[in-house]
Amino acid sequence: MHGLPGQVIGGTIHGQGELIFLKETQILWTCEGKGSKLVGKHVWPFAFILPKQVEVKSCGTGKYDLPPSFAKYSSGLRVDYRLLVEIKRGGFPKIDKTLLTLFGYEINSVSEPLSELRQLAYTEEIPLFGPEVDPYGWKVLPAFVVKGTLSGKALQVEITLAISNPTTYAIGYPIPLRITLKTRSKDALVLEELAKPTAIGLDEGFAFWWSTPQDDPDPNQVANNTRELHGELDVPRTIKPTFLFPRCSVRYTLQLLPLTAPGWINASDTQYPLLSERVTIVSRQGPGMNVRSDAPPGYDRSQAVNYLQSVDLLENENQIVVSRRI
Repeated sequence: MHGLPGQVIGGTIHGQGELIFLKETQILWTCEGKGSKLVGKHVWPFAFILPKQVEVKSCGTGKYDLPPSFAKYSSGLRVDYRLLVEIKRGGFPKIDKTLLTLFGYEINSVSEPLSELRQLAYTEEIPLFGPEVDPYGWKVLPAFVVKGTLSGKALQVEITLAISNPTTYAIGYPIPLRITLKTRSKDALVLEELAKPTAIGLDEGFAFWWSTPQDDPDPNQVANNTRELHGELDVPRTIKPTFLFPRCSVRYTLQLLPLTAPGWINASDTQYPLLSERVTIVSRQGPGMNVRSDAPPGYDRSQAVNYLQSVDLLENENQIVVSRRI
């Protein structure tokens, strides 16, 4: 029996090898009996329903969510989906013609619900409530101390970073941030240099900061030894959401870079970030969320601390992990 098979194939490709994780076949037409030759034009409608999960036998037991289409050509790493139709001539075992086309597959991941006070602020278009008022809306990371000298004066600065909670962020939307710098020095001008928006770099996405208003009711703001900045990091629309899959995974980390300011000399190694926090990037906002920028009216983003995005390819055991710092 000869026929016209159609296949949908998904595979991860790295170097010379390919791991096929999806292969489904449909017979579009069969040739049965003598005289059943095709004459003229024929159309066979067909459709494939992709499964939500697949088993990867070479990686033990368990199922994995289908990964999105992905390519990092500098390393030869790809996740491909293709549609294949093989046309065979009756009486010959060879394939006369292969029709092949690639198609894209995107995952549909959704951000988690926001705190009631965060959603209220977005709905009413008022400034976001800080961690003191809205503890459920923020993840306050452990404080740490950096040492250095500024204009010849030794200085220790305690830094506390707060990021929006829950830590699942949708592509194309801003991530709210708060950072507090505190020092025992009585010289407020020393701290003022480090608390400028241009001194703080939160990773290599598009992070920008602004000073809080002078009439901010936060009691910490009246202390000469404490400064707070508000900020946002835009999640680029060009990136892929987080996914984990054998041989190919994409994960994201927020990294707070060492402080930079005129006259400031770090006492510690500046090759490494001050702080790293794993986050999840999803493809879209959950229903009913009104996420928007919290930047003050008239804020000039051209003065923001902008860093080019970098992508590191890390090899961990037998899995290629693309670790993107946003």
